[in-house]
Amino acid sequence: MVDVNMTNHFENVTTLKEMFNVPNLVTSNFAWIGLLMMMQVIIFISFLPWGAVAAGLSSAFIVLIVGLFLTYLEWVAWEHLMIFLGQILFLIIYITWQDRKS
Repeated sequence: MVDVNMTNHFENVTTLKEMFNVPNLVTSNFAWIGLLMMMQVIIFISFLPWGAVAAGLSSAFIVLIVGLFLTYLEWVAWEHLMIFLGQILFLIIYITWQDRKS
């Protein structure tokens, strides 16, 4: 019989917070960041009837707020939230630049 050495990440889980941290252990702390990005894409597509700029600004803001909660739970690092803050700042600069042209 072949002996397979597999890691059981659920072995020392005693709380709900530790259980939700298991995906980060498996994916090198990128599980919740990927989830935030997927959520932003879904919100962006949902808000597209109101325009691409409004959809981008709204989806980045909503995901930034959700990301703040995940940062408080220590599942997402602050550095990764800067992606969404950068999107918001870029879109604000873009809106200002477009208003100047018209």
